[in-house]
Amino acid sequence: MSIGNDVVDLADPETRLDGLHPRWDGRAFCAAERRALEASSSRHRLHWALWAAKESAYKARKKLDPGAVFSPREFEVELSPPPTAEGGVARGRVIHRGDVFDLEIRLDGASVHAVATSEGEAGARVLWRVERALGDPGLAARRLAATAIGSALSLDPDELQIVRRPPVATHRDRPIEADVSLSHHGRFVAFACTLAVPVTVRHEIARYKRHLHPRA
Repeated sequence: MSIGNDVVDLADPETRLDGLHPRWDGRAFCAAERRALEASSSRHRLHWALWAAKESAYKARKKLDPGAVFSPREFEVELSPPPTAEGGVARGRVIHRGDVFDLEIRLDGASVHAVATSEGEAGARVLWRVERALGDPGLAARRLAATAIGSALSLDPDELQIVRRPPVATHRDRPIEADVSLSHHGRFVAFACTLAVPVTVRHEIARYKRHLHPRA
């Protein structure tokens, strides 16, 4: 499974829609997305939710295909329902050249955070966090990821590192079976990752599926 994430600070001056180039929407969004924006009562939030979705799907795609190029209109976002409230979760998918990425977007009054994942092992665990940046945002995002992964795996976060680009999680210099994505914008840093399901758990999932759907 490949994962990507993107966070947008909704109060950052860069997110002012009246500051964007007049042709920005036409370059970034497909026809269906532009129609959704025109009909939305929360255009600012929807605009950046769509953009974060495209960015997160591109990051997941890039890991699968290092030659992938970010052409925003080619990453088509489908949300059901579109985000309209101050907070909550919107779910959907991003389609890129026939490949589908599952999508979750979390909104509050200050930020939007999108997480896109490719198809992968059943039951793979997804972790994510968003917090306000303290100090260097790149370092803060790596610390955030290391702390959350260490807690999930009952490991000392001080012995974890997030290294290289794309990011790799290591424990005592040995790679952890996890796919990691980092992001930051404005006041916020964020991360998302998938943790592999232990072999015993995968076996239990497979056995349960066989029980539900026995062969004829």
